[in-house]
Amino acid sequence: HLSLGCRSAMPRRCQCWDMADRQRCSAAGAWRTHRPALLAAGAAVAVASGLPVIAADEGFNCVDGYGEGLGDWEKAWSITKKSYCCSHFNIACPDSTSSPFDCVAGLSNWKLGWSDGKKHWCCRNKQVGCESVLLRDAFEEAEAGAAVAAAHAIIASRSSSVALVAEGTCGVSAVLDKIGNYAKPASLQPVCNAHMTTNCSVSYAGMRCPEGCGYLVPNAHFSCVFECVPAERCSASNVNLAFPDPALKRCTPCAIEGCQLCRTPGTCTSCHEGFELSADGSACVFHVDRELKLDSLAPGLKVVSQAVLGFVVIFGVLHHCYKGGHENQEENTRSIMRGRRHRHLCKVSDWQLGRTTSVRQSYPLSVNVHKVHIVGVGLPLFYNNTCFLGLVALLFFAVTFLCFRSSSISGIIGAAQRMDWELLEYAIEPIDQAPAMVLSPLAQCGGSTAAHAMRAIRSFATTNFYALGLLYVLTFLLSLVHGKLQLRAARIYDEENATMSDFALRMTGVKKELTHEAELTQKIQKAFDVACGRNHIEVLGVSICYDYYQVWGEVDAMKDRLVERMDLDMQHKVSEHKSKLAGGATVTTDVAISAANTTMGDEETLREQVEKDRASAKKWFDKDSDEKLHSTGELFVVFRRSRDKGLVLKEKARAAALLQDLAETPDEKVCIFDVFSEPPSINWWHLAMPQGKRNYNICKAMLKLLAIIVVVQVLIVLPFAQYIVLPYSKIGSSAGGMKMQIAGIILGNVNMFLSLQIYFTASGLGFHRKDGVDMMVLCSNTFLVMFNTFFNIATTAIMVFSKESDSGWGPWIFLTVDSLNAIGIEAEFANSIYSTLMPGAFFVGYPMCLLMAGVVPFILNSFLMKVIYVWRSLPDALLNALKVFLPWARDLSLDRYPFRRAERGFEPMEIGIGGDYTAMIVSPTVCFCMLFFVSPFVWKTFAMMFLSTCFYYLYCRYLHLRFCKPAYYTTNRLDTMVNHLWGVPLSVVAAACCTWGIRSGLLAEGASQPVQFALIGGAFCASLVLWLLSYRLLLNPWAQKDVEELSTATFEDVKADLLYTWFNCNPVYTLKCEYYLRDAKRVVDGIAHRPGVLKVKIDGARGLRDADWMPFAGTSEPFCVAELVGKPRSRHVTPGHQHGHNPVWHDSAEFIHYSEGDALTFTVYDKDVHKSDDVLGHVTLSGDQVCAGFEGELELDAAGRGVKAFLRVTVTPPEVKFPQTKVHIRGATGLRDADWGLGAGQADPFCICEVVNKPHLQLVTPTYENKANPAWGFTTGLDLDSNDTLVFTVMDQDFLKKADCLGTVTVTAEQLRSGLKGKLPLGRSKGSKAFLEVAIEPPHTGVRDASSTSGRHPLACGEDPNQVRCFEVGKEYLFVRPERQHLVERHLQDCLEFETHLEHLLHICGHLTLPCRLLRCAATPKIPRRGSRELLVPRSP
Repeated sequence: HLSLGCRSAMPRRCQCWDMADRQRCSAAGAWRTHRPALLAAGAAVAVASGLPVIAADEGFNCVDGYGEGLGDWEKAWSITKKSYCCSHFNIACPDSTSSPFDCVAGLSNWKLGWSDGKKHWCCRNKQVGCESVLLRDAFEEAEAGAAVAAAHAIIASRSSSVALVAEGTCGVSAVLDKIGNYAKPASLQPVCNAHMTTNCSVSYAGMRCPEGCGYLVPNAHFSCVFECVPAERCSASNVNLAFPDPALKRCTPCAIEGCQLCRTPGTCTSCHEGFELSADGSACVFHVDRELKLDSLAPGLKVVSQAVLGFVVIFGVLHHCYKGGHENQEENTRSIMRGRRHRHLCKVSDWQLGRTTSVRQSYPLSVNVHKVHIVGVGLPLFYNNTCFLGLVALLFFAVTFLCFRSSSISGIIGAAQRMDWELLEYAIEPIDQAPAMVLSPLAQCGGSTAAHAMRAIRSFATTNFYALGLLYVLTFLLSLVHGKLQLRAARIYDEENATMSDFALRMTGVKKELTHEAELTQKIQKAFDVACGRNHIEVLGVSICYDYYQVWGEVDAMKDRLVERMDLDMQHKVSEHKSKLAGGATVTTDVAISAANTTMGDEETLREQVEKDRASAKKWFDKDSDEKLHSTGELFVVFRRSRDKGLVLKEKARAAALLQDLAETPDEKVCIFDVFSEPPSINWWHLAMPQGKRNYNICKAMLKLLAIIVVVQVLIVLPFAQYIVLPYSKIGSSAGGMKMQIAGIILGNVNMFLSLQIYFTASGLGFHRKDGVDMMVLCSNTFLVMFNTFFNIATTAIMVFSKESDSGWGPWIFLTVDSLNAIGIEAEFANSIYSTLMPGAFFVGYPMCLLMAGVVPFILNSFLMKVIYVWRSLPDALLNALKVFLPWARDLSLDRYPFRRAERGFEPMEIGIGGDYTAMIVSPTVCFCMLFFVSPFVWKTFAMMFLSTCFYYLYCRYLHLRFCKPAYYTTNRLDTMVNHLWGVPLSVVAAACCTWGIRSGLLAEGASQPVQFALIGGAFCASLVLWLLSYRLLLNPWAQKDVEELSTATFEDVKADLLYTWFNCNPVYTLKCEYYLRDAKRVVDGIAHRPGVLKVKIDGARGLRDADWMPFAGTSEPFCVAELVGKPRSRHVTPGHQHGHNPVWHDSAEFIHYSEGDALTFTVYDKDVHKSDDVLGHVTLSGDQVCAGFEGELELDAAGRGVKAFLRVTVTPPEVKFPQTKVHIRGATGLRDADWGLGAGQADPFCICEVVNKPHLQLVTPTYENKANPAWGFTTGLDLDSNDTLVFTVMDQDFLKKADCLGTVTVTAEQLRSGLKGKLPLGRSKGSKAFLEVAIEPPHTGVRDASSTSGRHPLACGEDPNQVRCFEVGKEYLFVRPERQHLVERHLQDCLEFETHLEHLLHICGHLTLPCRLLRCAATPKIPRRGSRELLVPRSP
């Protein structure tokens, strides 16, 4: 209204002056003179409120020459100019002189110079001369003069002219009935008991309410809507305005929270329900605060808690300084450090045991999570879903933004929703670029009437209906395409990544008494050979599913102790290796552990526990035991090649028929199924549970969960909403103080309890695979979060509706657009929902998860471990109380903290994709609910949803790769369930589209409200059914099919890469191999070696010659090679040594393929770089010497002329003989002469014996020169399985070319089992009749158990081929050889992990105990604590 001198460069501003007038006034200094007054007047008005009211007119200068003392406009102006100024500014109109008063004359002194009649007429008709504090203050601060008078003229004229585009003057433009419908007013004056709209564009100052309702109160939703009420009903009409200002005759805000009627801005007369007025009227006290007096108690409680905490800290420091630390401080500190190390090793890592730099590497955060095999196919599918959600959010943002901005409703609704910083957008521009402006919330009122607003809303309803219909169709089609791409991605992932499921089949219906793995493997191998015909099928073994649910706790505890002793054994071997490298010195580290760090506490107790575990295993697996464990009738058949699995699947019907003798009953059939899950995803303890009982458990758990939710809502949430939230919502405020802190703690713990209850309940329902548990967690979490979310939305709706003075507001407002007041209510409702989503649900919740689930537990657990088990700085009673809050420590004593418990206490949470998927269902559902509203926050919600999805994508990358412990998601079943649940948010869009069809009158016009609501519910249900049928019938996602693998990797190759197998993940089979199938006993400090292992220790040599005789060649670098004669794959090489003539190696070797009678040869070499290594001597121990054992020096043969060299070795034969298959290669006859050259002589034959697919068991006889009928007389033993096959090949050794084949012969598995003796005809002998004479003696004890197979143990995975290794996340380093354990420690700490920085901080804080150690008197004898072991067990001298 003071838009004077606007520049043409600003098209949003009006131009009241043309260029000539602007230049003229600028030259005359008029603008410079008038500008301060105009700016002062405009700024004073702008302080109160509002939206800038700026017209887009451009034409004549209607100011110069008009008014008192400025010229004679009647004679000087042309007719065109008069018409323009009259139509646009109500200036120079034909009837201007016929007015009873000239409201421009004397305007500068209107208050004293005008009569009451003139003031009343001008205020009512021209809106000048009103008794308004707003205008009075503005102009009293301005400079007096003609410029001020001109400003008043412009304000008065333009206020009326712009506002009365349709009505002709300023006042009431429409009267709204109780439901918000509008009607034309009888007059421009306000009336009582009605909502009215105004077309005034500056303020309400010009209107006066009638007697009996003399206070004007603006509407809470629309600034153009107001009401005239009595003084006592101010807060009833607008809960934010409780003070009836007698000077302004308007309802204004009150400074007292909860006040229903204010006497003054700081004094209350009466309070709202739920609040009580204080004696002096200065406050309204909430009834909960009055009853409980929480806020008054808060300062006292704070002081008491600080005092108690300070006392505990001071007492703890003094107690620690006087008493000293824990008696087992060093051992417990090592356990804690071991736990921290375990936390780093537990993170998601890439384990590659073959690397030479580091066997463990963290995945970079930029890794392609959509393709790389990390924890299974579930992770790439999750990130694909996240990207799809971002695409949907972007699509909805674009469409809703265009719909809202292209409609004129954006000006109507948008003006009411603008924030203060948006209102002042133009006011903050530099003064030299913008004129003075008046900001008013009524700026839009003059430009549009109620009828115009209703037409705009109806037009928006029609547009929104078609837009949402288009969105629904596009989203539906995109969702189907996304589902198809997800199935394709899962198939491609299976093709490109070889996993354990590619080598296994599941067999059901087997007799439960059959628990002998070797016999089952033999029978299955025969059946598959017959079924597949000529195709050779190799069954590696079977993994039986044992029914051990009744002893599950005992099995789990026994396995835990086994892993603990495996760790102890590895530490023992690492210490020995480091001591050897250090020349025999003892080397200790911060993470070195001993028997004192175990759960048993000492070596003797550990030995006793091993015997108890062995007795339990014998009880479970002996044939005649009454407590023998049976199988569930199910087992996994493991193949060596994935091709074999495919061949068996093609003939599975025939193979199952051949295995019918294994069935439980003649009527029951043996069935063969494909396998899609990985071994870590199998819940082995639940495999015995039938499907019927599992379904019963699921129904029971769902009812239990529903009952818990109902109880929580009824006993906690509903009272909280009823007695705290609702009273505050009625006063337009929110609760605070200690009551909200207590409520937040209670609700937070309840939600955490519900989440844990869901997880533990789902884990115990009996699902056979982890994906079943994940789907149960997903559905339960989705239901819980959806229930809580919509309960909060319902509470928000009650809060919004409770602030309305008219009763009867409810869901029906979403069925029509005929009520401006209803539109305002739903706009506020949308604003409230948006406030809950942004930033809390969209952004804040995710970092809080990292803080509360990671940082806080890590610091708290570290502090409790230090206080209890290192410092012991409090009395035992307090320490026992604190121990309750330490994870995995409740049943422990205060004396010792086992490292295994410390590791469990520091373990991070698992990757929970099932829980992460919940946000991808609930968040879109809530955001799609915004589509029901008329509000600018709709498109803002989808904009924030898109940004939140991008943030969530990056957050999950960090969470999964740097924060969580791996959990394997090896199938796409969880993603399939998510796609089914996607029908819920998709159906919300359909319901919103139907709602807007009803609101626009295109659907169900004239139908009753129940029918309309039924139509909306029907649209939701129909859409949900349509989606489920389309997804199920068109894509058929549950029909999993095995694909042909692109990789040709064998079972051993995949096992070395993944570390887990079908054997080492089976807990019962692991214990059976360790405690029952193996005859040797496990020692306290290490894992016992398998029977048949020959131990050799090569200490050193002396007197070696110097083979590097050339100048500057330096000294020799000797090394020794030990090898079983005839078994070249048993070769062991010591490291080189720089001591030259007298090297010291202290190296140990283990020969796992030793057989009684094998000779052992030692050869010492000098390592050379540019030529072959020189032989410094060799010596051979005969078979009898090896069997008897040897310790001492051996003189080396061929040590050099005149040189006497000696080798110092120790040979320890096996303590227990293990039955082996004896192989005698006696000789050959009739060999052809392959050396046909002149003077070549006869053949130089030798024989090679190989076990099919077991190259490590190769045998090679000595070479006989010029012999056509060699007699080797070679005898040894082999560890053969029942299905092994031998191949003998006779070769001719040549000097200048590779050896020639003189003939081959194969001995089948059946011949091996029955024994063989005699001459075998050689094939490929090229015409000659050659024979090989052999004798094979099977072991006397019968068929060897496949679980104790030679070579690589079934439970071995990694670099130690014969060790029992049960797979556990975080213990992958146990598969690495002791001498390579230092590679595990490399890059252990990552700067992107928060633990790295917290550990440095805790290390610095640990130095705070240094003064205590200095103050402690070293001479004071240490008094043993009561109950200490020092009082019971005398110390050894």
